Amino acid sequence: MTSCKAVLSVAVLLLASAPLALAQGTYTQFDVPGAVFTVGMGIDTVGDLVGYYQDASGNLNGFLFSGGTYTTIDPTGSTFTELTGINDLGQIVGRENAGSGGFLYDVATQTFTAISYPKAGVTYPYAINNAGIIAGEVVYGADKISGFELVGSTYRHIAPPRTVLSLVTGITASGGLYGQASGKNRTLNLSFAQGKYSRRVIPNAPGAVVFGVNPAGTTLVGTYNPSSGVYAGFIYQNSTLTTLQFPGENYTTAQGINAAGEVVGYFQGTAGGHGFTWTPPADAAKK
Repeated sequence: MTSCKAVLSVAVLLLASAPLALAQGTYTQFDVPGAVFTVGMGIDTVGDLVGYYQDASGNLNGFLFSGGTYTTIDPTGSTFTELTGINDLGQIVGRENAGSGGFLYDVATQTFTAISYPKAGVTYPYAINNAGIIAGEVVYGADKISGFELVGSTYRHIAPPRTVLSLVTGITASGGLYGQASGKNRTLNLSFAQGKYSRRVIPNAPGAVVFGVNPAGTTLVGTYNPSSGVYAGFIYQNSTLTTLQFPGENYTTAQGINAAGEVVGYFQGTAGGHGFTWTPPADAAKK
């Protein structure tokens, strides 16, 4: 089953002739040593990163980048591991192919805890906040996908009415959820709070998909399709769309953002896929 989360494209997309108004700030590429490609997925307050990479054997492995050191994190027996979210307590969520599908990893104790929605086929966690609330998607059978939230030991179904697919990709400090839902041949970005579902429109961003939200719930990140053959990341804050595109490349997606406004994601270039971080200008960080 292919996750609804954006995956690294193997196609080399063509640059459009029309330039984009790119965000000011600092782009920094990162790659796990020896990796075929690297994907950045989550970032905490101090800038620790999680994601996944493909090794020379073709396996996907999770990684944590902290204090200048890469650490591979894979449940025993897994050949397909993705780390998707991290909080400030060193708790990491991800998915694997050797057990229940979803897991929680504690950096301090180096232990894995299975995350498995009752009676579901596969459970994919995508996000975790400092309160330990976990959110993601659940797969039933071959084609039924819905969002979920896990608070303590209690699972909650996230499925807006009249939709055939839903998933949660971001969570705020207070437990606000963000994700997507599909119905009537279209996909919408939604926020989920207190049992209510609200559409989140990203103006002037065709094909926009929200992947992450900052802890305060004031800034969304994701990807959109500004023109034919071009995919760019975005930051949406204070009703303003800011485009992120790694310099010289044509496929960029923003996956996560921390409280300081630092963004993590990946870009696809002619030499393969690479992780990146984007740091806002000093004057912007002070606002």
